[in-house]
Amino acid sequence: MKKAFALALALAFPLEVLAAVEYVTVRKTTEYSQTSATDVVVNPQPLGPLYGGPYGFAVNVEGTNIAGIPMPTTSGPYNLAAIGSFFNNGKLVYNTGDAAWRLGVNGNDWGSPNKADLDSKFPNGTYTVVVNGQTVAVNLAGDKYPVRPRLILSGGVWANGKYVVDPARPLTLTTDPFAEYGQNVNGVMVIGVEGVGRLVQGRDVTPSPNVQTFTVPAGTFVAGQEYFAGASFQAVVDLKPNAGLPGSYNSARYESNTGITIKAETPIFPMVVTGGIGPTVSTINADIKYRPQDVGSSGSVYTFAVAPQTLVLPALLKSGDTLLPPLGYAKRADGGKADTNVACVLAQLNAAGKLQAVSVSGLQAFVSGVLGSQGQSVAVINGIATVNIAGATFYVGYGSSAQSMINNGVNRNVVAVPGSLECRPQPPQTGWWWNPAEGGRGYSVEVQGNHIFYAAFLYDDAGRSHWLIAAGNVSLDGSLFAGDLLRVTGGQTLGGTYRPNNPAQTVGAITLAFSDASHGTMVWPGGAVPIERMNIVPDGLIAPPRLNQPESGWWWNPNESGRGFFLEWQNGWADIAGYMYDDNGNPVWYLTSVPVPDVQRYVGNWWLFANGQSLTGAYKPPTRINDNVAPMTFTFTSATTATLTLPNGRTTNLVRQRY
Repeated sequence: MKKAFALALALAFPLEVLAAVEYVTVRKTTEYSQTSATDVVVNPQPLGPLYGGPYGFAVNVEGTNIAGIPMPTTSGPYNLAAIGSFFNNGKLVYNTGDAAWRLGVNGNDWGSPNKADLDSKFPNGTYTVVVNGQTVAVNLAGDKYPVRPRLILSGGVWANGKYVVDPARPLTLTTDPFAEYGQNVNGVMVIGVEGVGRLVQGRDVTPSPNVQTFTVPAGTFVAGQEYFAGASFQAVVDLKPNAGLPGSYNSARYESNTGITIKAETPIFPMVVTGGIGPTVSTINADIKYRPQDVGSSGSVYTFAVAPQTLVLPALLKSGDTLLPPLGYAKRADGGKADTNVACVLAQLNAAGKLQAVSVSGLQAFVSGVLGSQGQSVAVINGIATVNIAGATFYVGYGSSAQSMINNGVNRNVVAVPGSLECRPQPPQTGWWWNPAEGGRGYSVEVQGNHIFYAAFLYDDAGRSHWLIAAGNVSLDGSLFAGDLLRVTGGQTLGGTYRPNNPAQTVGAITLAFSDASHGTMVWPGGAVPIERMNIVPDGLIAPPRLNQPESGWWWNPNESGRGFFLEWQNGWADIAGYMYDDNGNPVWYLTSVPVPDVQRYVGNWWLFANGQSLTGAYKPPTRINDNVAPMTFTFTSATTATLTLPNGRTTNLVRQRY
């Protein structure tokens, strides 16, 4: 959590207007990062001036017009030998940006990489602050760190560790319960978005509830910008009023702070939603505008849902129709169990106001005709009993056909209806995917906004290493892709000069249906294949990123199109694949995977595999036929730029691929 935001997480109690010093605070903090609806981990790279790590210690004096007061000082059980010049002889430094006096030679407080390190330098005990000639002594004791906050968000969708929202729609953030709210001298909750606003609640003023909600109005965010949101749970363990500092709140406290990155993106088409979900009856309307390139063309508008299968009537399929794979598995809204066995399926409301399963080709149009510049008002939910739609997520989209609407990703989330079991489609994590029963072939997957780029590494019928790609728009909040599977030939070799590849050839259709961020089903010419995220190393998927770690995903040289590299970091390792061509122009892939002591420099060898499973063949394990095709070095110059050494001594400049 940014320190400027954390510093503002003070109690908002009634104060005397003329009080100069308002807060004297000694605190220990743990900074967390939330990257999905459920994943909240200790943040190895807390933003802002907090340095060294996510376990913090701070002494702060805050108030009104206090820049000119005598320099406050602090003393206590500091390990002076360990913190050295940081202590600044106990003199606090005025931080102009925060309008507060803070500990540290640069006024930026302390951060440790782990709790043991923090406690060795700043043991629990009584800390003293002298301010305006008054002595405030507070006892920081008990390690009463609250449970880490987890935020429940609505109005957007999680994608690659960020919460993506449409600036034209409101965003709501709600904390889960602060279990320790009533267990200490005082409990404090803070929630907000930096640059937008915040809410502060203290138990001594507001005994209940122990949750908070903050809403960002529509039109607040700017498309293309990122914002920092957060919540803080604070346990005040000592409180010392001081008559010489009238109205001041002087405390020792332990804090748990969770930060989230909010990304505002322009949606695929404009939409305004009105109406509401009622306790018994619901009505939702969506007024959509067509994209300029679509105005004047013929098409149809569709409204449909992804809903728990237990809520849905069976499909009435025509000959040749097939249903999509599960579009997720319903999750319990009470958090009692992360997953259920209830599939989420594509459905439409029938004439009786009931949801009925449907294939893509079986979707019925809301309206058809010429797409006009005035757009279309769509009755998404028209006076339907709420119990009939509880837990479903509704969408609206348009296209020349239902399949075109899905394939081109021209659809938007309209409303998520609360329910005991909920279907909330989400995009896949960026990284390596595989079927554990088919080791030796795997899949590079990355979704950026409304687009996906996918590659499969496998083998041709002769056993040679081979790769195929697919790319295009995604549907249903990034959880579904349907398009062509492509084979590309004739491009640049590993060590050769640039030559453009031949036009891509279609080898079949592919559907990727992601049931959550780490599981999915792939339907391609080889049949239906369950896929999941790959642990490159044990517990690699749950390990937090390292400090200054470059981005995972697709990398390339824009001047050498047709050759690309896919990189993923996991728990101190990097796994890199190079997708390119052999001397005869056939697609070939190389792999390298080793531990990386320095995240700015990867050194390894390209490996070559053969004789594994083909696109349509039965499983057979591959063989690594060459452990040293060529040495390689990735030297990262930033999180998104790097230089790659090639086998003939050449280098190529790579950047993260944006699409």
